[in-house]
Amino acid sequence: MSAIRKTSPQAVKRPSAKTMSIGVVLEQLRGEFPDVTVSKIRFLESEGLITPQRTASGYRRFTDEDVERLRYILVTQRDNYLPLKVIREQLEAMDAGKVTAVLSSADSEPMISPDSFRVDANAYLTDADLATQTGAEENTVAELIKAGLLVPDSAGLFCADDVRIVSTAMQLREFGFDVRHLKTLRTAASRQADLIAQVAEPVAKSGKTAARQQADELAQQVSALVVSLHASLVKRELRDQRP
Repeated sequence: MSAIRKTSPQAVKRPSAKTMSIGVVLEQLRGEFPDVTVSKIRFLESEGLITPQRTASGYRRFTDEDVERLRYILVTQRDNYLPLKVIREQLEAMDAGKVTAVLSSADSEPMISPDSFRVDANAYLTDADLATQTGAEENTVAELIKAGLLVPDSAGLFCADDVRIVSTAMQLREFGFDVRHLKTLRTAASRQADLIAQVAEPVAKSGKTAARQQADELAQQVSALVVSLHASLVKRELRDQRP
């Protein structure tokens, strides 16, 4: 996919560039994104993610590049659940030519890849290291340990996954999630892990050659499917709860 360029509202007019109304844009996008609306597109504009041209009368006019940019935003929100702040940073990097946009594959693919569940090499991080790498206060890390979201090993050290836990917990706090809410998520994760273990552990104990490795690979595949299903169910529940 070619780089997605941002069109400035004050950009020099390009008479040869074909433009379209917001209604035509909706027709192009709704086949892939049934929930997209005029309000959604206007909101993305207000957040500075897209900047369509304006006619002298104030009507929005979109180019093919604007539609491509919109599609990238919608795909990234749908498949990767990234906040708009992160998507904006990605777009700014693409505008600067630092990275190339890559859209997801077929909708039938799991939202989460099995590679996401490969065991990280031990990083041997202290609680102070976690705070330094994530920008968190040390008392925040201590609070997450007390809540059971972070579990040190026998030596009192942590791994790379724990860095992600602290970082994500901090982002959720910006949306009003407190420790009580995070404990609920931890409990749900524990239940899902128990279900996955019920599938993988018999393989690990089969006595076959490389049984442990086979069990780990199976757990990774099942984990990706379980988490992808969970994400899809949450998405559906949110849709059903709309007023």
